[in-house]
Amino acid sequence: MAAARCASRPLQLTLALLKPDAAAHPLVLEAVHAVILRHRFLIVRAKELRCGAEQSRRFYREHAGRFFYQRLVEFMASGPMWAYILAHENAVPLWRSLMGPTKVFRARHSDPDSIRGAYGLTDTRNTTHGSDSSASASREIAFFFPEFDEQRWYEQDEPQLRRGQLYYSAEERVHRVLRAEEAQVQIQGSSGHHCCPCPQQCPQGICSGSCVSSHRFESCCPQCC
Repeated sequence: MAAARCASRPLQLTLALLKPDAAAHPLVLEAVHAVILRHRFLIVRAKELRCGAEQSRRFYREHAGRFFYQRLVEFMASGPMWAYILAHENAVPLWRSLMGPTKVFRARHSDPDSIRGAYGLTDTRNTTHGSDSSASASREIAFFFPEFDEQRWYEQDEPQLRRGQLYYSAEERVHRVLRAEEAQVQIQGSSGHHCCPCPQQCPQGICSGSCVSSHRFESCCPQCC
């Protein structure tokens, strides 16, 4: 069984957006993706998308009337983005901590190793967005992933993911539930070690890194993820 992690408490979901300033730079995208894996988030869904101005207005409607609202709407509609549904025992607070302060100047000085401290450009072009509560996460996930059934996920997938019954698909860049028949196939074809899902060679030398491009069933190597 490819058990990447076992959580003692129910998994919490959050929405993470990589804004157009990040999506425009492949190296930044890869760096943030590596941060997600390194901090042991499970990537439930991931997709590239583009918001129109009207969709951006609806997403940020709580800021309507603020001095930065129109600038923010125009920026979010200016290019492609990436949206993630992330799962972790403390998904909302952990992701917000990793993002760093909203104001890039503050992030660079008080939390330079945060995502915004490292890659943010301005207070608008600050790389990423994260839900600020579980309620916000549910609403924002439904906004960007209308096909995602959160209740069904908690009933069917969450218990198995929490027990570590999963694999990482390097091709899809998401974690998947390892079904019984898939587990049996993996056991029969196992070479005696697990593959590391990180988008770079395992620094501990546990795997060669070639498994990342093979798209076989992979599980987290705790030394690097």
